[in-house]
Amino acid sequence: MHNPYQSPAPCAPQATQPPGKRPLSVWLLLLALGAISISLAVITAGFVSVMVFYKVGVRTSLVADIAWRLVIVALAGGALVGVARRRQWGRWLGVLAMGAMTVALFFIPDTAQYANETQRSGGFIGRTILVPALMAWWIYACGFSSKARRYFGN
Repeated sequence: MHNPYQSPAPCAPQATQPPGKRPLSVWLLLLALGAISISLAVITAGFVSVMVFYKVGVRTSLVADIAWRLVIVALAGGALVGVARRRQWGRWLGVLAMGAMTVALFFIPDTAQYANETQRSGGFIGRTILVPALMAWWIYACGFSSKARRYFGN
């Protein structure tokens, strides 16, 4: 059935919407990736300079250690560039990096000194429940929310 009151279809093409503003979760991801990239690059450069300065022989374990650090720097730097340029692969690489950070939290030993068992249980709950829940929210906000989809042009 035809509606006589419906406006005719426009002749001009539809104007595309400008991309959304950068969400806070993306800003935090850029900050975290930048800090990880810079700190790991500086640590690796210091490690290599000590090896060169003290003329340590090249061993396979040292080369492998430097190689995996440089791979992490390259991946974090690539994710940083991809997220900053609104690329889909940058979005998913950033989500992968946040997932890796979440998993890495469980491998960090608890070296805090607690006065009693109440503080120890609070630290355990924060470390195993609260922080991973916040990381899950951050992953959702940066990868799957409507603001993130609008920012990355989805």
